[in-house]
Amino acid sequence: MELIDTHVHLEEPAFDPDREQVIRRAGAAGVQTMINVGSSLEANQRGWDLARANSGIYAAMGVHPHEFKPGSEPELKELPEQLSREKVVALGEIGLDYHVFPDYPAPDRKAQQDGFSRQLELARIFELPLIIHIREAFDDALRLLRQQGPFPGGGVLHCYDGGVEHLPEVLDMGFHAGIGGTITYPRAESVRTVARTLPDDRLLLETDAPYLPPQEQRGKRNEPANVLKVAEAVARIKNISPALAAEQTSRNARQLFKISEHDPGVIVYNIQGHLYVNLTNRCSSDCVFCPRRVNRRVQNYELTLKREPRAEEIIAAIGDPRDYSEIVFCGFGEPLLRLAVMLEIARKVKSRGGWVRVDTNGQADLIFGRDILPECREVVDEWSISLNTADPEQYFKMVRPATGPGTHAAVLNFIDRAGQAGYKVNLTAVEMPGVQTTGLQALAKGLGVRYRGRAYQKLGEPEDK
Repeated sequence: MELIDTHVHLEEPAFDPDREQVIRRAGAAGVQTMINVGSSLEANQRGWDLARANSGIYAAMGVHPHEFKPGSEPELKELPEQLSREKVVALGEIGLDYHVFPDYPAPDRKAQQDGFSRQLELARIFELPLIIHIREAFDDALRLLRQQGPFPGGGVLHCYDGGVEHLPEVLDMGFHAGIGGTITYPRAESVRTVARTLPDDRLLLETDAPYLPPQEQRGKRNEPANVLKVAEAVARIKNISPALAAEQTSRNARQLFKISEHDPGVIVYNIQGHLYVNLTNRCSSDCVFCPRRVNRRVQNYELTLKREPRAEEIIAAIGDPRDYSEIVFCGFGEPLLRLAVMLEIARKVKSRGGWVRVDTNGQADLIFGRDILPECREVVDEWSISLNTADPEQYFKMVRPATGPGTHAAVLNFIDRAGQAGYKVNLTAVEMPGVQTTGLQALAKGLGVRYRGRAYQKLGEPEDK
């Protein structure tokens, strides 16, 4: 019986004495897969270290509402880089918590809402599932989710305690509900009612270990092995077998977080001697001409990823990069959303004598809050940067960037600086009806870079060299 704990904090000091034994006990209970959920930039790093060291552990990165205290605001500038790393499958734990603790500063509601909103913006940009913490703040949290949604990656309301009254709106926004050890508490009838009411495909199991142990272990440290007890409680409530509860919830988790050890699908594809790297299906733009949400086929290649490939898989699939005229990071997604992974692969390609080109929407500086060109200098030879129109207003309507109205100017600046830094640069456009290509050609000439237009019916075709 396979179980997935979709919310655990193994990086917490509570596990320092016996963390490896805890992981082994989880495996013995059937919990082979866990999502370690961050709560601060420091906790994110510790959780990612665990994910790298353990094949069955994945990481979520986020800043918990408790970090947004009165008089101080946590710095989030490192979070985008953390989200670009391998095995990061969600953005969380983020949200609102208005509970007043006797030994803790009173919650700063405005600071929490601002922090939540800033991270929701990142969720739209990175198209990652959200892991949301809401306590005594459902009205404000749902309001912000409505205002800033929809969220293409979906998400889960962790340790759901919003009752059945909020459930229709939660489901309508595309979210799952996480059920943990509280389902076993005598007074938690509302949680049991929710579990009974939830559609089978929207329920996830979690422990929140080391917190919220099941009733029989109240007062003790919780462990991911206890997700079995949660599955058994859910099975009793829904009048199904524990095995079926485990099967349904594990399938839900794998689909939402795109976690699997199976074949990810086509991760590299060769067109006329150009080897393209299919790094992600996620993108920070939603271009009107891009078919990625319904059809990701290029020539004979189906580019829908079952999961995002690991760097070592792509490096192995590339083999000797000198066998190709170039290695191109492309696919139906924005490769720089996985900047850390892209750089790791590109370093290996360059060390083996290959030529590296990155096809990008040029939004990376906005996304990461810094100039990324210097760190790419030794491993990227060429950029193809899509601008698509010389008109900023038309750009916003056509490209629909999650990075906001100032994106067109930022992309132009990225193109200019890449050219000045000595990279080979192509300003590219899908030549849609109504787009004045002469303006694009003039921009490219003024910036000293090459213009490359293509018919939108032939997306994915290699650029002329």
